[in-house]
Amino acid sequence: MLNNLSSVGQQFLANLQVLQEQMAQTQAQVSSGVRISKPSDDPSAVGDVLQLESDLGRVNQVTGNLTQVQGQVNTAETALQSATQLLSQADTLGAQGANGSLTAAQRATLGDQVGQILNQLVSVSQTTFAGSYVFSGDQDTSPAYQLDLSNPNGVDRLITAPATRLIQDATGITFAASKTAQDIFDHRTPTDALAPDNVFAAVNSLRVALQNNDQPGITAALGSLKTAETYLGTQLAYYGGVQNQVASALDIANKFQLQDQASLSQEKDTNVAEAAVALTQEQTNLQAALQAQAAMPKTTLFSLL
Repeated sequence: MLNNLSSVGQQFLANLQVLQEQMAQTQAQVSSGVRISKPSDDPSAVGDVLQLESDLGRVNQVTGNLTQVQGQVNTAETALQSATQLLSQADTLGAQGANGSLTAAQRATLGDQVGQILNQLVSVSQTTFAGSYVFSGDQDTSPAYQLDLSNPNGVDRLITAPATRLIQDATGITFAASKTAQDIFDHRTPTDALAPDNVFAAVNSLRVALQNNDQPGITAALGSLKTAETYLGTQLAYYGGVQNQVASALDIANKFQLQDQASLSQEKDTNVAEAAVALTQEQTNLQAALQAQAAMPKTTLFSLL
């Protein structure tokens, strides 16, 4: 009989401990706002939670990459706008130099000004963002060009690295987001000769013609400059298109983020209303168990004698 009493008491204590642990877990879920903080909280949901966390981590990485690229593209687009304005200034100086009433000295002065524009264009080709040269392709730790007026195009080409890097959007699609300084300012033919739309060469040819008081050369250089301006306009339009593409990719990534966060929240976060009801029921069950135990007859050794 004593053994039976002991068994009943032990079972009551075990059940009481289960109720108290469940109450503590529910209270923790309500206070923290998290339903699943460890696998044992809901083993059946762990796989879904891990997958959602992985998806969200990937989208967060994509968003970070796109934000970085957006900064680079915006910087490049602004730089090319400046380059376009510089070509327009060179065109104005060339038109002044074509005036037959100017002296050789006056044209030489204009040539010096065009030389300064060429120097500024080289600086544009050396534009950086976050410590990287945006027009240096895959070798973005070094500038692609430096000024060298002894060359036909007025510059030295320091590197020939292409721009092969691709950016990935949240759907897995990749796209190019940059061009090199050679693509933009120093366009070449397949044989590596200076192309007719070479920006550096057009500006330098105008500089040389002005300084040499070469009127036919000035006229020819102005024609080349017009061709270079048109070409540079297409490069600027390219970056405008990339800006739109990156903005669209960011918008999609942000939507994916919100979807994944909502799904993860639904799996992991506490439903406060349900948890409050559960906690009330658990408290009721605990109280009922204690009352039932208190109402049980107390058997002692004396009652068995």
